[in-house]
Amino acid sequence: MALGSPGPIPGRTSAKALSGFDMRRAKQRSVMLPEAGFFAFLWMLTAVSPSLLVAQQSATIVVHAKQRLAAVNRLVFGQNIDAADNARIFSSDTTDLNLIQRGDGFWDPEKAIPVPPVLRESRDAGMSLLRYPGGCLAHNFDWRKAVGPDSKAAGWLFGLDEYLKLCDAIGAAPLITVSDYALPADQMPENAANLVEYLNAPATPEHPWAMKRVQWGHALPYSVRWFELGNESMHGNHRVLPHRQYTAEEYAAYAGATAAAMRSVDPGIKLGIVLMPGPGNDADCAWNRIVVRLAGASADFAVLHLYAPQGPKTGAPEALHLQAMMAAPQHIEERLAAYHRMIVEQLGHDLPLAITEFNGALDQPDLRFTYANALECADLLRVFLKPELHIALANYWNFLNGAFGMLRTDESTPDGGAETEEPALPLYKLWARHFGAQLIQVDADSPQGEFPGAGSEEASWGAAAEDRRLIQAVDLDPYSSIAAAMWPRVLNVQIREQKADVTVHLDHLNRSVYPTLASIPRPTVDPGTPVEFSVSFDARFVPDPGSGTVPMGIGLMDSRGWNQTHSGIGVDGITTDWKHFDGTYRLEEQTTRVDLTARLIAQGSNVSGKLQVSHLAVTEYVSAHDAAYPLLTASASISSDDSTIYLMVLNKSANEAIPTTIRLADTAAKSARYWEVNGPGLDATRGVGEVASGLMLPLEGAAVLHHVFPAHSMTAIELSTLRR
Repeated sequence: MALGSPGPIPGRTSAKALSGFDMRRAKQRSVMLPEAGFFAFLWMLTAVSPSLLVAQQSATIVVHAKQRLAAVNRLVFGQNIDAADNARIFSSDTTDLNLIQRGDGFWDPEKAIPVPPVLRESRDAGMSLLRYPGGCLAHNFDWRKAVGPDSKAAGWLFGLDEYLKLCDAIGAAPLITVSDYALPADQMPENAANLVEYLNAPATPEHPWAMKRVQWGHALPYSVRWFELGNESMHGNHRVLPHRQYTAEEYAAYAGATAAAMRSVDPGIKLGIVLMPGPGNDADCAWNRIVVRLAGASADFAVLHLYAPQGPKTGAPEALHLQAMMAAPQHIEERLAAYHRMIVEQLGHDLPLAITEFNGALDQPDLRFTYANALECADLLRVFLKPELHIALANYWNFLNGAFGMLRTDESTPDGGAETEEPALPLYKLWARHFGAQLIQVDADSPQGEFPGAGSEEASWGAAAEDRRLIQAVDLDPYSSIAAAMWPRVLNVQIREQKADVTVHLDHLNRSVYPTLASIPRPTVDPGTPVEFSVSFDARFVPDPGSGTVPMGIGLMDSRGWNQTHSGIGVDGITTDWKHFDGTYRLEEQTTRVDLTARLIAQGSNVSGKLQVSHLAVTEYVSAHDAAYPLLTASASISSDDSTIYLMVLNKSANEAIPTTIRLADTAAKSARYWEVNGPGLDATRGVGEVASGLMLPLEGAAVLHHVFPAHSMTAIELSTLRR
């Protein structure tokens, strides 16, 4: 059965019934259309062509060439490079020299040039923007260590100037992530202003860093325009010492002061503030509201990272993971709209969004290089191009090597080549080679897919989305943890509870613990109904004299334990001031109980004091669901001289080909050709590539054509227009 039709969902229209409805709709439509004979011919062919036996539903695409939407924003075809000091960011205490000498494979340090085959592939993939120094490596990035002769003597052979030389060779705009934690917060504004001076200022005595740039070999300003203020700053600087982690208020202060200092050097730069990564977090979460309200006036755009879907951790079949990737683009489009609503509410006006990192399957390494993951990312480019979503730019994480690279190289070969293309690369090349200059309106009437929901992706079924539905507020008293009595004896933690108020006493706590406050059973609902718990509370920490603070919060977690399920949420960020917190946890299908826990992340510190929590509440809901998602999606554009219409179509069904009628509503064509990328299946990691290149498509008259889009395919169609 197709992933688009996974089977009956209890209490809903079954997938079989939905397929039947779509089939009836397709037949009724074909009776009224002149091309009815085409579909009859397809059904006849199924007797001798097994590949068409699954062609049971049809689609219609209408292209409106004269309805111009916006210029195609090529900046959504951006990429990331990982190329800075990674010491103590994650697990290693030493620097990976490949990052600072070879740019993770982009750079030939002996010749001081980009690696030729990588340069070629970067151009072929349409790389329009390259973000540096790379995600979390920005926490540890003092740009002054990556410029000048001292940096080369220290072994930093791929630094800031080499990165900009690489961008110039590719034809990609630079996007630089300004460090949030490389120096104490009060020193960051000056450091960032000096960076802008080095990059963009004229070489005059009042700009000493610009004079150093000239001295070190680059006379003209680089004129870098795009900067983001930090990277996922809410999670701190990992294992770098000293440990730093901003609250939302502290980050907003850093962003505002740093933006003012940078603009004092160059008022023309574009600056972004950092929102909470999605989709695991709500657009309207506390961090986002506070940062936008306090720092939004300093920003030209808001930065968002999207890694979706974050899949179910236990018990889910692979087919469900793969289908979640096909459903995710529709969900992400709706979430992006929610971010815009939040920004307008907090700031009074909107900001464009910059998706400086995106990919699928962040926490599922075995799925990162599947064809399904690649198709999802390719379909997200269609979403990001939509003018109504106000996407300033987007950067796939990441282009070369690393944990996600769509191109992999072997530096041991003489030219640094020995390239391996992952499934995402041929899809990016298809976008780069077969899309025009101006977006035009395209309407697609597609068969729909039902999805039962899993991990971060809500269910998709029916004709319309529905908001979550209240079940009940939970009375926590019957579920309070008897085990809490052991905490004073074991870990110097004492919990006192009184209904919705909890006080946790810490006595020289020096290790991270997660004491259980209550263990709550799954709500009683119809089998298969997705449910979620929300938690809300006010909290503060009152340290004893001489004690510091550590990250603290409240969590909801599958009672089987994190090590077994990796399923739960943490609502953190408690400070010494009273604040309100809230979060939502969608239960996995196998979850029978949920633990409400305190999160005391001592990290080796010696902490004493009182964690005070009031108005603690847990509420049960039937989860929201989205409408059924389209199996066929499309984006259309036209060349700058109006001579060519470009149509990009994705069929996201696992095994159903979709016969489609394509109409030109307001123009005519003299010829049509198509290019197709496909692979063995959604689970494939090899064998994905271009399977059709410039093949002719017959026209019916000058405004209608037909094509059967194979299962799990991405197809580019070019139509040469008849100018009237």
